[in-house]
Amino acid sequence: MKIGIMAAGGVGAYYGGVLAEAGRDVWLVARGPNLEALQDDGLKITSVGSGERVINVQAGSPADAGVCDLILFCVKRYATKQAVNDMLPMLGPDTLILCVQNGVDATERLQDDLPPENRNNVLWGLTYIVSHTEGPGAVNQLDGPRQIVFGEGTGGDSERGRRVQEVLDVEGIDSVFSEYVHRNLWNKFMFINGLAGMTAVTHKTLGALKKTPETWAMLNRVIDEVEALGLASGVELDGEREDVMAYLDRLGPDTRSSLAVDTLQGNRLEVDSLHGTVGRMGRELGIETPGCDFIYAVLKAQDPVE
Repeated sequence: MKIGIMAAGGVGAYYGGVLAEAGRDVWLVARGPNLEALQDDGLKITSVGSGERVINVQAGSPADAGVCDLILFCVKRYATKQAVNDMLPMLGPDTLILCVQNGVDATERLQDDLPPENRNNVLWGLTYIVSHTEGPGAVNQLDGPRQIVFGEGTGGDSERGRRVQEVLDVEGIDSVFSEYVHRNLWNKFMFINGLAGMTAVTHKTLGALKKTPETWAMLNRVIDEVEALGLASGVELDGEREDVMAYLDRLGPDTRSSLAVDTLQGNRLEVDSLHGTVGRMGRELGIETPGCDFIYAVLKAQDPVE
């Protein structure tokens, strides 16, 4: 199975690298200095789970990659429309697209932007990983279980889902095919709004948040707000909040979200697809979301696009 990575950022480069290391046929889509470094020097991965090494990878443009059997779609949400347009040379009639973007509505928005003939070839997914770029051709996987969870939008089992799980089942990736992926997505949505929002607005690490009772209480309120939306949307979430808190307990004290890193570096922010979406859904459902609304207001003012 030929795999395309769209694109070679902190998450995509890590997953593409370990797949290539395991002998999978992988193409990393990149450009500029990042592409030059990948082609000339290979991909340098530093991982808390597996150490440091350089991996020879195939990297180029979507046209260089050509039609793929599977595309791991992991660009930031604000870049979706442009990324879809760019990756058209990678799409064939049977190409599967596994979306691991943040947000409970990410896959739907991706499907809206895809050509009509490809919209039924999308698997809903998410990933738990803390991985950031460290200059051209280098990524640092700092924390997280390196897990990709995915499934069919309609739920249940499928032959194509099992095939993808088998292909992704390599050292360095915990590949999980789920029959209830919407529940998994809301679990991640609770987690990412809490961790990302609070590490971004405070400019502090997870360890610092835990040491400050008022701040930790607000993170918990954010998670409560997202949980309330999920329940009101009809998603079964028994035990999911407890699972989110247990995961936060397992993460290291120096953990920052990618949203926090982007805020500190003055990059574009994914806040519309996270806290902005929470606020919009809350207004639609008649549920107040003051914690997420505050985070959205603070971070929106720091988004360089605005």
